[in-house]
Amino acid sequence: MKFMRMPFFIDLSDKTILIIGGGREGAIRAEKYSKTGARIIVYSRSFDDKILELSHRGFIEIVKGDVADEEKLEEYIKLSDIVMVTLETEEYNDKIWNIARKHKALLNLANDAEKTDLVVPIDSSIGPFRVAITTEGKSSMVAREALQKVIEYLSREKELIKLAEVMYKVKKIVRRSISNPETRLKIYYEVFNNDDLRNALRLGNEYSVEKILEDILKEYGLELGRRERYE
Repeated sequence: MKFMRMPFFIDLSDKTILIIGGGREGAIRAEKYSKTGARIIVYSRSFDDKILELSHRGFIEIVKGDVADEEKLEEYIKLSDIVMVTLETEEYNDKIWNIARKHKALLNLANDAEKTDLVVPIDSSIGPFRVAITTEGKSSMVAREALQKVIEYLSREKELIKLAEVMYKVKKIVRRSISNPETRLKIYYEVFNNDDLRNALRLGNEYSVEKILEDILKEYGLELGRRERYE
């Protein structure tokens, strides 16, 4: 029975990621994940110039090794929390899969979407939103176009972007002073569903936004502090 994969945003700052394959795809992954604070190790017989540059700058580590060398390969898989295979061939997938299972490492197979544990989505961000989309191996080109359409939509939704910022400020005030989760939720919904607030955000009327927030918070004995005022 095949179970549904679930999406997560994960803090990788204390994790080790092993990338098997030093070609173009390995270079793309190495550059992307070097920004997460994770320890990045690229294992390959040869390395793309970008990988060598990242290594020279101290952002990643490189290990020259053959995937056929099972003992050496296992040594590095054993160190890793996540293993990413970017090889063009599927020849070594089963071997890597078995070693990763043995050491309880999550496995991403760029060349086999069916067998992979971990799907790497196409992602982007705009304002407070992080968006990640995958077709789980059906077509990365389609996923990329879908992501572009979502980002274009959000870029037009200025009210929604501002509302996320307002909700975050309200959340900080409420959490400091109110411990009851039901009361917290009641305040959040009252702010979120306030039509006057939405209209003020849509018009960019900062004074009205602050006044509406102050009135709502005042009902619960809370104040909109200087640092949480609408910006």
